[in-house]
Amino acid sequence: MKKIRYFAIVSRVYVDLLILLYVFVMPYLADFYLLEPDTTFGDFYFQYIDNRFYIFEIVVISLTVIAILCITGKAGISILLTSIPMMLLAYAGSIKFAARNELIRLDDLKLTEAAGMAVNFLDFRFSFVQIRVIVVVGLFCLCGFLADILCRKFAVPVKESRQIPKVFRALMSGACIGIIFIYVHFFMHSTQNALALEGSQITNEGYDRFVLYNFLKNEKNIDITTDDIEKSYVYFQEKAGNGEPQAADSGKEPTVIVIMNESWWNTDNIVSSRISFSTDPMEPYHELAQKCSSGYLSSNIFGGGTVSSETEFLTGINTKYLLSDVGVYAQIREHKVPSLVDYFHALDYHTTAIHPYYGFFYSRDKTYSLMGFDKVVFEDSMDYTDIYTRYISDESLASQIIKEYEDGDSRTDKKQFIFAVSIANHDRSLNYKMDAVKDYPYPIQVTVENADLSDADYSDFVNTVNGIYLANKAFGQLVDYFEEEKTPVVVVMYGDHIPFFVGSVLEAMGLNGSDFETQKRQYSVPVLMWSNFNDDKLVFSGENISYLSQIILEYAGLPEAEMTRIIRSEKEMFRADVRRFVEDAQGRQIKTYHDEQLEMVRHINVIDYDILFGDSTYRDNIWLPHEKGK
Repeated sequence: MKKIRYFAIVSRVYVDLLILLYVFVMPYLADFYLLEPDTTFGDFYFQYIDNRFYIFEIVVISLTVIAILCITGKAGISILLTSIPMMLLAYAGSIKFAARNELIRLDDLKLTEAAGMAVNFLDFRFSFVQIRVIVVVGLFCLCGFLADILCRKFAVPVKESRQIPKVFRALMSGACIGIIFIYVHFFMHSTQNALALEGSQITNEGYDRFVLYNFLKNEKNIDITTDDIEKSYVYFQEKAGNGEPQAADSGKEPTVIVIMNESWWNTDNIVSSRISFSTDPMEPYHELAQKCSSGYLSSNIFGGGTVSSETEFLTGINTKYLLSDVGVYAQIREHKVPSLVDYFHALDYHTTAIHPYYGFFYSRDKTYSLMGFDKVVFEDSMDYTDIYTRYISDESLASQIIKEYEDGDSRTDKKQFIFAVSIANHDRSLNYKMDAVKDYPYPIQVTVENADLSDADYSDFVNTVNGIYLANKAFGQLVDYFEEEKTPVVVVMYGDHIPFFVGSVLEAMGLNGSDFETQKRQYSVPVLMWSNFNDDKLVFSGENISYLSQIILEYAGLPEAEMTRIIRSEKEMFRADVRRFVEDAQGRQIKTYHDEQLEMVRHINVIDYDILFGDSTYRDNIWLPHEKGK
C-alpha cells in the first residue's frame, strides 16, 4: 500500500509539473509557429520570457486548463482542448498575416465571406519549424494522457465522504471562467487605453505576433467620456482656424465619381531588374498623368482588407488607430455611421454605389443601405458584364458608371455622387459562380528571372499585372467620355492596397525588406483625379487614403464639413500616418511622436471612437456641409 501511495504522489507531481510546463510554454510555441524566427526556440523563449502579452496569455490558458480539469479530472483532455484552439489560431493567423500583415481577430468571424476565402487557403502545407511545433504540442497531449493512465493505475481509494463533490468542482470551474472574463476585460481595457490613447501604436511592430491577445482584441475597450468627445471636437475646431475654403456658388456643384480599384498598384515601385514586361503596365497611367492630378496615397493594409480603404474614404476614419479593418466594417454594417453619403445628401445629390460582385460580400448590401445610398448596383443588376479572367472587368465597370450617370440625367436634375468598387483584379480565390478563363489573351507578357515560382503563383502574378494595366485603360475610357460633357464633373480613381504577391515575387521585385523606403513602396497605391472645369493639377505624395474625401471636396470647390476640417488638420500634421510608417507634413519619417503630435493622435482616437460607437450631437452632424462663409 505504501508503494502505491508513493507512485500516486509521483504521478500527481508529474501531472502538476506537466501542466505547469505546458501553460508556460504554449503561448510562445504558438507565436514561434507563426513567426518562424531564425533563432532557436530557447533563445526566442528567454528573449520574451517577461513580456506582459505572453504573461497575459499564460494566465488565460492556465485558468482555462484548471477549469477543464475541475470538470473532467483529466490532464490529457485539458491540454488537448486548450492546445487545439491555440494552434488553430496560430495557423489561421499565419494565413492572414501572409496576406495582410495582420493576425486573425474575433471580428473576422463576423464576416460571411471570410470563411469562404479561408477554405481556399487550406492546403495544409507546413514548414519544418511549424511541423516541429505541432510535434511538440502533440507530445504535450500524449504526456497528458499518459499522466491520466498513471493516475488511474496508482490511484489510492478514497472514502466517498472525503471525495470532492461534483458540484464543488463545477463551482471551481465556473469561478475560473469568471476570473478569465474579468482578467481579460481588465487587461484589454488597460492595454488598449495605453496603446491607442497614449499614441504607442505609431506602428504595429511588436504587437502583431501575440496570437491569443490579438484574437481577443475589442475596439470598445477604450474609455471615452462625453467630456472627452467635446474637448476633441473643440480642439479640431480651434485647429482648423478661419482659413478654410469657401463654399461653392449655388448651381455649380459638380458630379463626383470615385472608383476604388481592386489591387491597383504602381509597378514603377519595382526596384529589381529580374522582372520585365513586354509593355509597361503603367504606360496609360503616365499618359493620363499629363492631364490629371496624379501620384500616390498611403494605405494601411497589405495584400487584402479592401474594406479598410473603402471605409477610410467614405467616413474619413484612419483605420490605423482601430484594431482591425474588418472590425470597423463590422460596426458600420450594424448601425448607421456618419459618412460622405450624408454630405452629398445634404447638398441634394443623388447617390449611387456600384460593386460588380455579390451584394453579401462584406455585407455591402447592408452597409450601403445603412449609409443611405439612393441606388445600389451589384453584379446581378449590372448591364455590362464582360469578364476579365474571372470577375466583371474594369471596362464593364466604367461602362456601368457612364450608364448610371446618363440615367441620372434623364431621371432627375439632381447632381450625382457615384462611388464604385472594382472587383476585376481581385485574387481569384473567391467563391464565385464562374471559373477563371483559361488561356486568357493577356496584352502584356511578363518575365520573372531567377525566382522559384509555381505555375499558379506565376499565373496569379501575370493576371495581376495585366489587371493593373487594364484598370489604367478603363480610367482613360471615363476621361474620354467626360471630356465631351459640359456639366461639371470630377472623376477619381484610387487603389485599395498592394496586390497579394507571394514572398518569392516580392523578393524578385526587390520589395521583401522592412526598411522605410521598401515599406513606402509596399503600402503606396496610385491615384488619378480629373475634372472638366478645374485646370489645377495636384500632386499626391503619399497622403492617407482617409484624407482623399477632403482633398476631392476642396478640389471641387464644395463646402467644408466638420469632418473635412478635422481631416485637413490631420493632413497639416501628418502627410502619411499609417500602420507601417509615419511622415510629417514635409514627408520626413517620424519614429516617435512629439508632444503636439501625440496630442493630436489622442484626439483622433476620440473622434474615431465617437463616429463608430458614440451618440453625441457632434457625431450626428460631423459630415453636414457648412453654409458658405461659416
